Amino acid sequence: MNRPILACKGCGATKPEPDGTPTDLFPSEHCGECPPWTCEDCRETCSATNLCSCWTRLDTLPLADIKALFAADDTFNLRPVTEP
Repeated sequence: MNRPILACKGCGATKPEPDGTPTDLFPSEHCGECPPWTCEDCRETCSATNLCSCWTRLDTLPLADIKALFAADDTFNLRPVTEP
């Protein structure tokens, strides 16, 4: 007997079996089935298909621009974080 996998914390969506996506291991905060929500940072309405202004779309940027974007705020660091 297969138990459904919780795929979304936002709406409680499940899937019947693993499908090779990250939600096989960890549920997402929101998904395409979630109703729109209010962003905690900017207070704008946000959804999986219509992101608020807090989000920067990377899927349309060239790789060099994506690297520059992360390098500009020093978050493009691949070293593990260690606690003091």
